Amino acid sequence: VAGRHHRRQREPDGNAVNQPRPPAPMALPKGALIAGGAAAIIVLILVLNMGGGRSKASTMSWSPLPAAPPTSDLLAEMKALQQRVAELEQRLGAKYDRAGRRAERLIAAEEARARVHEESRRAAVLNAPTGGGLLSSGSSEADPGWVVVSSTPAAGPILVARTGAEATPAVAAVSYAHEGPLPAPRPGLVPNASWWSDLQVELPGGLWCPKPPPYAAAKPPLPELKPPADKPKLTRELARKHASPDNMLIATYVNYNRLDFAFTLVKHLVALGQPHYLVGALDDEAGRGLQARGIPTFFMGSGLTTNDYGWGTQNFRQLGLHKVNLVLELAKTGVDCLTVDADAFLLRDPFPYFRNLPTADVLVSSDHLVATNGYSDEGLESNTGFFSAFNIGYIFLRASSLEFVQEWRDTCFKRVNDWDQVLFGSVLKKGMLHGGPDEGGSRLKKLYRTKSGSHLMVGVLPVSLFASGHTHFVSRMAHLMHTTPYMVHTTFQYGGAQGKRHRLREAMMWEDEPGYYAEANFLAYDLDLPWDLVYPNGGDVQADGTVAFEKRTSVEQHFALVHYQLVQLRNALAVAQKLRRFLILPRLVCGLDRWWAPHSGIIPGSAARLPLLDCPADHVIDVERMGKPELVLREHSFLCNPRTPAAVRQSVKHISVIPVGAGDPAAAQAGAELMERLSGEQAKVLHLSSLPDYRAVLSPTEAKAFVDRSKGWAGLWCCNRPPGGRGAGHIWYDLFSDVVPHVDRHNRKWEGP
Repeated sequence: VAGRHHRRQREPDGNAVNQPRPPAPMALPKGALIAGGAAAIIVLILVLNMGGGRSKASTMSWSPLPAAPPTSDLLAEMKALQQRVAELEQRLGAKYDRAGRRAERLIAAEEARARVHEESRRAAVLNAPTGGGLLSSGSSEADPGWVVVSSTPAAGPILVARTGAEATPAVAAVSYAHEGPLPAPRPGLVPNASWWSDLQVELPGGLWCPKPPPYAAAKPPLPELKPPADKPKLTRELARKHASPDNMLIATYVNYNRLDFAFTLVKHLVALGQPHYLVGALDDEAGRGLQARGIPTFFMGSGLTTNDYGWGTQNFRQLGLHKVNLVLELAKTGVDCLTVDADAFLLRDPFPYFRNLPTADVLVSSDHLVATNGYSDEGLESNTGFFSAFNIGYIFLRASSLEFVQEWRDTCFKRVNDWDQVLFGSVLKKGMLHGGPDEGGSRLKKLYRTKSGSHLMVGVLPVSLFASGHTHFVSRMAHLMHTTPYMVHTTFQYGGAQGKRHRLREAMMWEDEPGYYAEANFLAYDLDLPWDLVYPNGGDVQADGTVAFEKRTSVEQHFALVHYQLVQLRNALAVAQKLRRFLILPRLVCGLDRWWAPHSGIIPGSAARLPLLDCPADHVIDVERMGKPELVLREHSFLCNPRTPAAVRQSVKHISVIPVGAGDPAAAQAGAELMERLSGEQAKVLHLSSLPDYRAVLSPTEAKAFVDRSKGWAGLWCCNRPPGGRGAGHIWYDLFSDVVPHVDRHNRKWEGP
């Protein structure tokens, strides 16, 4: 969506594959095919235990010597299985081995070596700058991409990535019917924001979009299982069972209210072919929900609320204590663990990055807002990166850091009113050696001094690739680098949990249920976006659509730009309500960034460039106040999302609409006729060229109810310096800024615009 006359972008299609449930849990039998060499070890999972012994862990096994004579059908089935084994032996150059435990030890050792090799191979594909890396949207319905393998009864069913010759490759790139370079913006049309690819793609229906990022590929659903009765706790055995062959593990934790975050995070991990993870359940409801989806979990029994915590609340601080205690318990298991918040999604496998830094004891993400080494460098941040706040939403701690973690934990429990993240940094820097990074050039620094006199080697992960909500969504660093970040953490956003979900939907990172994309009808519209409102002060527009800082909008110009868009959005919401359709938001543009304190257009010290040509909706819309925005609208990238099925994108009808104003009987009559016409349209998506005023399509009673409901949906901008230097300094947006007179969300009456 761009410009006053709007360049209509064509969107691609991606089929949502309805996959069958994975097979019922089945234990690995003792029998196996063994061939020479690590790469040739193949495990054959058989229902028939050819060795004659019954596996206690197996849910399906039987003896080849039944008590009663087998029927002819059963004998035929046995012979067929035996013939199949013989064929596999001949084709693979292998021999079925009945040596029991010896075979299991050989298989386990060779599997470990093969898994390290396989993870390295996957990493080579995933870390390519143009990186594919997710399940193909064309996966066979008979091959959902993972299997469920039974484990101990306490752990319940475990979800693992599929491997093997017949499995869908976890790193298969999505293919498109046609693709080509993105066209240059036409003169006078506001350009799109920077994007990770210079390509556009065509999908079924002849619709085009900028090429979706690899992590946007449609993924199979998680299995639906009956949770076991037991409630496993975190133990050394559980952690090491799920760790990689070289002892690395990913761990996160959720409560019941954030289960959907865990489901999305796990889908990304499975798509990456990364099976080495555990999810902690803060409450029993969360634990049962995780088990029901085959996710390896442990119960934490926090006693905290199952609802949202709310930043800075007492529950939030208690959560911090549970988190630091979890990090300590993980360190005590002896694994090298990456602990992440559930809203810090992993989009590339981080293990290869960590393996390249074998001397690092601690690797941590940061709230630093500038890539200290530029966008051509993917290494750790330089020395200046250590002077911003560490962010413990993504920390990799080797087992060698146990002493530090213990002191951090003890300090947090002594100073319960202090923020765990601040205490992390202060304890980590105790006894640090001042100066630049180490001599090896890895940019690691010697920080925490242990009792033995040695120091922990600490690195700050690059903020462009292990990104905050600002460096990715606002400064768009990974897009400017034309690559996929390893991680994106939804910090620096302004809408609570709903704001996080909506931002992740905008970026095509969120995994909704299939019905979100297909079960409703939708409304879209051409956004009128005048060039002079976006660039009111002139100046040379750069290739990424930004201008020099001194040419940015003023606060008044920023509000003129945003309100011009919000008036259109308000009218679209009214039309969508009248037609019982979900509104697809347009791409929004902001002249200034948003923060929690006064600023001059961008957060001080950040790399953001203005204007924000893909302004996050939570900057201007109070999605948290809306309650559940998914019951009203869809994100601007909805039609470009490969998860949206072809049937939706192929059923888009563009309708030319003559603008209809308000305030006289003729407008009301024109509005009623338009609604009658549109109500008869059967297309999944109606795309309007312009919008009637809400008062022309709603009755007076409907209009009043609409105003009362939606006037609180506009957000605020923060912050200007208030007169006299006192007060909040923020300014509220108003969906009805053009209506005179009107009463705003604060019950203030406005007699003029």
